[in-house]
Amino acid sequence: MDVGKVTTRVVSALFGVAIILISIWYGGNSGLLPVEGSEESRMIDSLFRTMLIIATAIFLFVQGLLVYSLFKFRQKPGDTTDGPPIHGSIPLEVLWTAIPTALVLYVSILSYDVSGKLAVGGSGGLGCSVDCPLVEQVANPTGKELIVDVIAQQYGWTFQYSGYSTEVGEMHIPAGREVIVNLKSKDVLHAFWVPAFRVKQDIIPGRITRLKFTATKTGEYPLRCAELCGAYHGIMNSVVYVDEPKAFEAWVNKELAVKTAQVARVPAPLALK
Repeated sequence: MDVGKVTTRVVSALFGVAIILISIWYGGNSGLLPVEGSEESRMIDSLFRTMLIIATAIFLFVQGLLVYSLFKFRQKPGDTTDGPPIHGSIPLEVLWTAIPTALVLYVSILSYDVSGKLAVGGSGGLGCSVDCPLVEQVANPTGKELIVDVIAQQYGWTFQYSGYSTEVGEMHIPAGREVIVNLKSKDVLHAFWVPAFRVKQDIIPGRITRLKFTATKTGEYPLRCAELCGAYHGIMNSVVYVDEPKAFEAWVNKELAVKTAQVARVPAPLALK
């Protein structure tokens, strides 16, 4: 029995197990992501953790080989000869081509699956032309979704809720209820981004783009414009308030129903004779 070969195999196996364990641990405990505030964030985070585990394993494996090679194949003192001529290895080249290909295909399939689950209607959440059907017609099969028009303009946000004519400066949504947002711009390119919900979508002038999400935790979550839209782009921030259902209904009755009724009671201006 060649003790040296056995030792090498044991050390290699332990090194592989260590890489797997460290990668799995770091993938689940990296602390790189903000709080999960929506059902969609769970899917995105699961995909992110999978990719992080794979990336960490590749990084540790490559760096480990580099460190091993630095000591194993370092030039001996006084050795001025050339290294041995190596013409390559077909099995090794096939291996290091097949493994990355399999990993990329695996991640692509996972990403496609998550993207499909996050899609809205038939547009895949990527928007459509200016004459596209309204969300109420193509992506509202149950009638239980909350539909909000989000209007972006330099350098602020306004929100209009389905069934109410009043625009408000705050976005309130109930926890546990699916929300569909129609994204519109009055001037230039913007982007709707709520980091805690893991949703981000470009807002394109002359088009309606859309997103859907279901908030799971009450609280206040930053809303930012993620597209450079002008000199004061950095101040185009707002807050998404996730309320308990009863608190949301109270807000609707106070801020939307009352104001809509007040607007309806305002008499039309007299026509000039």
